[in-house]
Amino acid sequence: MFKRLLFVFALTAALPLQALAATVSVDPNLSTVSSEKTEVKADGIDSVRISVTLKNTNFVAVEGVPVSLSSSRGAMDDISPDETTTSISGRASFTVKSLKNGTVTFTPSYNGTVLNKPVTITFKDGLNLALPVGSLIKIPDDNNVDTLSDTAVYYYASNGKRYVFANDKVFFTWYPDFSSVQIITLEQMSLIPIGGNVTYKPGYKMVKFQTDTKTYLPTKGGTLRWVMSEQVARQWFGADWNTKVDDISEAFFTNYRMGEAIGNALDVSPEGIRAQATSIDKDLGF
Repeated sequence: MFKRLLFVFALTAALPLQALAATVSVDPNLSTVSSEKTEVKADGIDSVRISVTLKNTNFVAVEGVPVSLSSSRGAMDDISPDETTTSISGRASFTVKSLKNGTVTFTPSYNGTVLNKPVTITFKDGLNLALPVGSLIKIPDDNNVDTLSDTAVYYYASNGKRYVFANDKVFFTWYPDFSSVQIITLEQMSLIPIGGNVTYKPGYKMVKFQTDTKTYLPTKGGTLRWVMSEQVARQWFGADWNTKVDDISEAFFTNYRMGEAIGNALDVSPEGIRAQATSIDKDLGF
C-alpha cells in the first residue's frame, strides 16, 4: 500500500502545471473580475488593468489556467496580452487601452469557458467624430502647392488607426475614384494615430522595384511573390501583361515582405486572391 501511494504521488508531481490545473474545478461563483478604474482616456496611451482571479470550491486559488479577455466591440480595443495564465495566487491580468470613445464590456474566459462576470469601462476624451471602419479621410486643402500633407488619403481601420496610401496607383487598386473620401479637421486627424501604409491590393496587378529586374505578384498582407517567368505573367494577365506592372519606389520596400517564388501559373490564382481581399482591414489581418 505504501508503495502504491508513493507511486501515485510521484506521478502527480510529474504532471505539467496546466495538466494539474485541468483536474481542479474552477468555481465561477467564487472567482472574481476587477478593474482598477472605470474611466479611461481614449488616447491609446492611458490604460486600465483588468484582473481575473480564479478559485475552486474550497476558496483556494487555481494556478496554471489559461485566461483570455474579449471586448464587446472586438479589435477596436487593445488588450494585452492576448492570453495569460493564472499565477500561484490564481490571478491573470490584462492591460486595456483604446483610441475610440464609448462604453465597453470586457468578458473573461478560462479554458474556453466564459466567466459571466464582465466589467464595464468607459473610454472618453478621444476622437469624437463618428467614423465607421473603412472610412477614407484626409485633411482640408491648404491651397499651398509646396505642401503635401494635405494630399494624403488615409484608410480608417478597425484598430482605430489610420493607414496612408503611398500614392494614387495603390489607391486605385482598391477604389475606383476619390468620391468617398471625407475631409476632417487637422485637430481630429491628429487624434488618430498612424498605423502604417496601405499596400497594393492582392492579385490586382504586378509590381517591381525600380532597381530590381524581378516582377512580383502582391498577395495578402503586402507579401510579394516573384513571378519567375514571362509565360506565367502572360497566362494570368494576357499578352499585354507588361502594361499591368507598376514600379514601386525603394522608399516603400519595407512595407512589403517576400514570399515564395511562383514558377507555374496554376500555383496561384490572381482572380481568387482578389476575390478574398474584400477590404483593407482583412488584408491588414484585422
